[in-house]
Amino acid sequence: MPEMNAVVLHIAQPGEPNNIKFETVSISAEPKPGYARVKLSAVALNKRDNWIALNGYPGLKDGSILGSDGVGVLTAVGANAPSSLQGLLNKRVTILPSVAWGSGGKHIQGPKFRVLGCQPDDGTFAEYVDVLEENVLPAPEALDDAHAAALPLAGLTAWRAVKTRGRVDKGMNVLVTAAGSGVSAFAIQFAVALGAKVWTTSSSKDKIDFAIKTLGVEGGVNYKDKDWTSQLAKLAGGDSERVIDVVIDGSGMLEECIKVLRAGGRYVFYGNTSQQSHTLQAQDMRTIYWLQADILGTTMGSPEEFAELLEFVQLHRLQPVVSSVRPFTKEGWEAALGEMKKGEQQGKIVLSMA
Repeated sequence: MPEMNAVVLHIAQPGEPNNIKFETVSISAEPKPGYARVKLSAVALNKRDNWIALNGYPGLKDGSILGSDGVGVLTAVGANAPSSLQGLLNKRVTILPSVAWGSGGKHIQGPKFRVLGCQPDDGTFAEYVDVLEENVLPAPEALDDAHAAALPLAGLTAWRAVKTRGRVDKGMNVLVTAAGSGVSAFAIQFAVALGAKVWTTSSSKDKIDFAIKTLGVEGGVNYKDKDWTSQLAKLAGGDSERVIDVVIDGSGMLEECIKVLRAGGRYVFYGNTSQQSHTLQAQDMRTIYWLQADILGTTMGSPEEFAELLEFVQLHRLQPVVSSVRPFTKEGWEAALGEMKKGEQQGKIVLSMA
């Protein structure tokens, strides 16, 4: 059997930490029917990868290859592959990390939905990856390998949150929390490109300044300040705290964000990185129904949305924010993981096979 280098998760005994190793593993001679093989040229890390490594995941098995983001060259397809896929052979492609979304279109994922990089699907932290045929699309021509690899998971999450669920449009005031995160950076870029005025939060002045200078944010506030909602209202020029049409939140600041919503506003959340527990008080509930506000959960996105995302990025010449690019080696992997654990990066961390 042929072999390849990969980042492999080894499940530890109860009470002990899992172990992630950069090692050589075997690979089948060709992909299974219904699958396509991509020779990867660049892959990107997500916080999700480290979270899975530390905490496990339902059905996760020893020997799993992690990773959800990647770009490369389509080298092989299974028997009876559609002609559209065969036309991509030996061309640069990107990988949709939403696996088996189902037939619900944009509305909701099906019961077999999962994210690439968990069993039964080995992920992209390898020299080759086999994915379902429907998960292979042409890579954006305007992006090099490192930036194309940084786009899929965080970009798709942000696109669905901003466009499908948040329905952000020109002239709106939009709050994107947690400046500096991968999803937030994309959400800001998309909302700005759609013509919205975008505001942000962070405990880091450097991250707010970066978002203003690089991503087009109007301004930002420190969410650790007790009066940050009032500060935001002053920045946005409002007569009251209610200055925001749409909130895009991955940190889990539900109660605080409700304070800044205008009537008919939308609070869209895709995560809870703060790990806060939420108990809505009677006043909060009255506020929500009196404002006719929407609280919308969202996760990942459909193949249709991924195609829309790639077209939008190409049309607006958007450039994903990349913090660093390292070689896909044992030393490169360890340095990249160390950078992610520090949490000080601005943008995505990429590993290159070049």
